[in-house]
Amino acid sequence: MKNLVLLIVALICLGCSVDDDTRTTFTYELVPTIAVQIPDTLVYQNTYNFEITFERPTQCHFFEGFNYEKDGNQRLIGVINGIFDNPECEPLDNVTAVANLNFIAERNDFYIFKFWQGENENGEPIFLTKEVPVKVQ
Repeated sequence: MKNLVLLIVALICLGCSVDDDTRTTFTYELVPTIAVQIPDTLVYQNTYNFEITFERPTQCHFFEGFNYEKDGNQRLIGVINGIFDNPECEPLDNVTAVANLNFIAERNDFYIFKFWQGENENGEPIFLTKEVPVKVQ
């Protein structure tokens, strides 16, 4: 969990720039997961595409990838967006986007998937949690 918090801070602080007259800059941030579509049961050594729906807060947000951490049978997953630094970015109300996470069932017991949904009023992370058994065929 400490790694997730450190990643969030690092991503917010990082930026890239192109050295030309148009000078485009952007940063990274975690955006809340809204919903996930994953099977109720996984088959050992099979590959899956998990469909993850997440918030798109402004026109300047774009999907960049996933923060993915393993801890035993637990998987912490966060959606990372890049954000173009543009003062004319329009906020978007209730706009979502979808990305697929490729997953291979490498365990033969079960997984606990925790998808980051934001923070509560105390600054503690909130997760959408799914426990999924794995069967061996």
